[in-house]
Amino acid sequence: MSATRERDQHPYYREATFDAPLRGGTVRVVTKPGIADWERVSPAATLLAEAALTTPDARILHLGCGHGALGVVLARGAARGGVLMSDANYTATTMAARTVAANGITNASVADDPATIEPGTFDVAVLEAPPGRKFARRWLALAHAALKPGGQLYLAGPKAEGIESLIGDARALLGQGATLAYRDHNRIGVATKVEGVATPPWATEPGIAPGTWREFGAKLAGESFGIASLPGIFSFDRLDDGTAFLLAHLRVRPGERVLDLGCGWGALGLAAARAGAWQVDLLDSSLPAIAATRRNIAAAGLANARALPSDATSAVASERYDLIVTNPPFHAGKGVSYDAAGAFIAGARELLTSRGRLLLVANAFIRYERAMRERYATVEIVAEDQRYHLLQGSLRAKRESIEIEEESERTELPG
Repeated sequence: MSATRERDQHPYYREATFDAPLRGGTVRVVTKPGIADWERVSPAATLLAEAALTTPDARILHLGCGHGALGVVLARGAARGGVLMSDANYTATTMAARTVAANGITNASVADDPATIEPGTFDVAVLEAPPGRKFARRWLALAHAALKPGGQLYLAGPKAEGIESLIGDARALLGQGATLAYRDHNRIGVATKVEGVATPPWATEPGIAPGTWREFGAKLAGESFGIASLPGIFSFDRLDDGTAFLLAHLRVRPGERVLDLGCGWGALGLAAARAGAWQVDLLDSSLPAIAATRRNIAAAGLANARALPSDATSAVASERYDLIVTNPPFHAGKGVSYDAAGAFIAGARELLTSRGRLLLVANAFIRYERAMRERYATVEIVAEDQRYHLLQGSLRAKRESIEIEEESERTELPG
């Protein structure tokens, strides 16, 4: 069986369909793991489907489209208008496009980057609150910029995760707003864009205001980098401790091909590229992460690195690497999920050269050893402390791996 075929057999990559009753009709949903609420229509999306008031001619911006079920409902209600859907998750945008096609919708499209939307061109914006207050505020700022004067923003989410505060933020930014309804511990609110409203200070913060970045410096494996990042990226404003732990033990041999899987803003891949790798590919399903990483690669002047949006390893299925490094995610949206990490472990095995190795850092309480031992000839804990452990997987038996290490060390000694 080919590597691509074996990868596609992993449960993470299997698409599913289901029929969802929404707003008096039925939506055929195309979905898969890797998306928050991938097996259902969330209570927040259901509230938005029922309460968002639109007209047949309305132009609608839908932020946080997920698998696209709500976007189909909105498009059906705006038959002479249209819907532009967007999500920070590359997998979600892919599934949303398939859901739109499965329902025969012709007046909806999916955009990878809502920051490029022409300001003041939408009648209605619809937002399912994302995780993180700063990330949610960034989307509020995007929606505000996109709306025409008098345009309305509908937003919904769980009460326990701060939707009431976010509705207050929307009211402060747009000028008018109120909570409309609640159900199943979720709230929905609406805000109307009023001209002449003073901009709240948070809306001008770097990374929240459209077109801006959160910038900071980072020391990666002894090298200094200027970093641009955005809310919604993992550890968006600092180097997280788990990645720092891996960096402290990172060894890149000159000329190696390296893959940074789940790259965030690019810490591991940037360090590998600067350390002498021949080529570094950086993958993430987060579209803001890919945008930031591309910016950071360019700022560092690294011609040997590229960043690609990817559902786990799908973007590089035909490539092979000497070293794969990862600090895998264990969340999907706001919930805990190990689906992506399992796909990373399985997919990395198919991408390694015969002498290649996978380096995976994880919290000490997450035990990935069993999953790795099912696929790798040798699995070792190469470093650990009270908080993290660093696992190495290779395709060769331990004695062969030791011999390869010794040969490499001799090769790197000065002649």
